[in-house]
Amino acid sequence: MKKNLNPLTRERNDMTRKRHKSKLEKAEEAHEEVTKQAFEKGAPKSRLRRHVLDGDEVYKEKQDVMVRYTPILWGIPADEVMFSKFHTHFIRNSNMMPWDDYVSTESTYLPDARNEIHNSFINDSDYPYLMMIDSDVMFPRLMVERLMSYKLPIVGGWYKNKHWAHDPHPIVYDYLLTFNDRSKFKHRDNPGEGLERVDAMGAGCWLISRECAEAVGESPYDTAKGGEDLRFSKQLMDLNIPMHVDWDIECAHIGVSSI
Repeated sequence: MKKNLNPLTRERNDMTRKRHKSKLEKAEEAHEEVTKQAFEKGAPKSRLRRHVLDGDEVYKEKQDVMVRYTPILWGIPADEVMFSKFHTHFIRNSNMMPWDDYVSTESTYLPDARNEIHNSFINDSDYPYLMMIDSDVMFPRLMVERLMSYKLPIVGGWYKNKHWAHDPHPIVYDYLLTFNDRSKFKHRDNPGEGLERVDAMGAGCWLISRECAEAVGESPYDTAKGGEDLRFSKQLMDLNIPMHVDWDIECAHIGVSSI
């Protein structure tokens, strides 16, 4: 972890952030101009989404085009075969922009998959945000745009625990204590309301800023001392980086419920 940065490293990081900000502002101006020209030339301002299951049309909706000028990196860790339901849902709800990028893994141990995506984000890209979304999480439309509007280091939606059918509680946690270098957390029994700062939550739906990811450093996910998402959350606590959940963004965890 990068807890105690020397002055040279801190200065280099500050210069990197300024460079990212300058490039982002120029990119947003260019995207806005291109979009304006496209609409003037007759580009449609809405699009039709359909989903067909077993030959029966089960979904059809005309969506207004929402242009998001800030680019993001979509990171989708998959330690199992990606659900076809997730794929169709992602196309329908992600509002992915042409200037976004995408990185994923296949049949990889989950902490390793998250680390591959995280490291690619901080080392191989200059995107201001990473949207970590698991392949078994169904999310509402325009989720990214809402999360981005908060301008927070890390913020996400929530979902229920899919493994305990008799107790599908929110995967959002309160910190209890650390003993023998292992941190203990207690899950919430019920969802809250609005935007709330929390100690920890499941990593399947996180919008992470570049500053947050760089502060934590490379390969932060590890299950040696607990869940990889709890391990990441504890590092944020140690760095005094606030984590928030938007309780209005309720996602479905495949195996519990569906959208």
